[in-house]
Amino acid sequence: MPDEPERPNWVARIATVIWQPSLVFMPFLIMGIVLWLCPSMEGASGYIVREEITFSNLGILTCWYACICICAWIGQRLALEIPRLTIMSQDAIEPRTFYLALSALAFVGVVSAWLAALRAGPSLIELVRTQQFNLLKDALYENYNLLYSLRYTSSLVGGYAMYRIVFQRKLTRLDAMNLVLLLAAAAISARILILQAVIFSGGLAIRFKDIGRISTRTLGITGLVLAMLIVTLTWVRSAGSYRDYFGVRNPVAMTFLEIQRYVGAPVQASMGVARIAAHQPPRGSLSNVVAYVTPTFLHPAHLKAEDHSGGVAAQWYLHDVDISETLTTNSAFVDMYGHLGFWAFPVIAWSTFVMATVGSYFWRSDNLLCLIGCVVLYGFFELWRTYYFSAGSFTFMILAVLAAAGAASWATPKTRWAAPNTGAAA
Repeated sequence: MPDEPERPNWVARIATVIWQPSLVFMPFLIMGIVLWLCPSMEGASGYIVREEITFSNLGILTCWYACICICAWIGQRLALEIPRLTIMSQDAIEPRTFYLALSALAFVGVVSAWLAALRAGPSLIELVRTQQFNLLKDALYENYNLLYSLRYTSSLVGGYAMYRIVFQRKLTRLDAMNLVLLLAAAAISARILILQAVIFSGGLAIRFKDIGRISTRTLGITGLVLAMLIVTLTWVRSAGSYRDYFGVRNPVAMTFLEIQRYVGAPVQASMGVARIAAHQPPRGSLSNVVAYVTPTFLHPAHLKAEDHSGGVAAQWYLHDVDISETLTTNSAFVDMYGHLGFWAFPVIAWSTFVMATVGSYFWRSDNLLCLIGCVVLYGFFELWRTYYFSAGSFTFMILAVLAAAGAASWATPKTRWAAPNTGAAA
């Protein structure tokens, strides 16, 4: 297949600009505001009575996101001044060994999670009949093992497989297996893993300057395939719920309602909590800061969620804000304010500064260690709906990249370690 001209289209140019910690969460935040303002089927969007927009709640949220943008930008600038490590050079790690090691971790995580869920949950025949594969996730957490968290690594290998297929025009059996692992993990965990993989794939294309090799037509076809996957997974996982509770049978309509619920509800909760912050005495305590500086699997018992939501605490605002109790990721602001009160502002300022520094530093790697930068950047992307930096999956993905890099570095002849250059990873 002939190469397409390396003239980035408008999508590629916008993606390159947005791909930084200080801006990456903006598109979904804006989409959430738009869908929050749109009318919806009663209850399907996660709330019935929309919060009012006032000067006070709008001002608090504007200050919140401005704080994130400014502190992340400072961290990005600082990362440029820190000398790079030798292992960040292109020839420091062997890319195939890295890919194999990361794929092995994903395989172990996905297979073990599926086996555990099938042992504890309903049969596959029953799941297909009721179209509620989300019950598998509930079954998985009945007797959870940290080994199952390795399934989140599937978004890394799935993203790398997408990058190789779409941008490098390569397809191997390992790539195909990793795409299957991604879909299997998404079916048992969350469709967000597919979005993670897309972000990781796009990040690699931007980092290694392959973004200009894809045409608008290819982007359109890729987007259509991803949309069909998301519609299919929505139908498989939640068709029974939408049919029983809302009378919706069309898979496309289900997917739209799911997206509106997913991106619009955090705006509803944020507006409501900002109203509470403006008119009620401050709540929370700085002593709860441990929830935002350690992984969820190290949190004390009183800070751990009981709903298997990945560490998001029970919604303290349910009686003050009209929001469904089934929604657990309703923006970083509402959770941090609930734990910390107005201490949430200096804590988010510090954490975004540190994470932007770390992520931007590893992003400069000329080899696949730049995936750490992709993982951190995904954490910034999630800030419109949750604080992902303390999630167990965030920690496991970074550790998985480091483990794979260690294996690849060990397999790389040291005589190949040369001065850093900007070539693409194999």
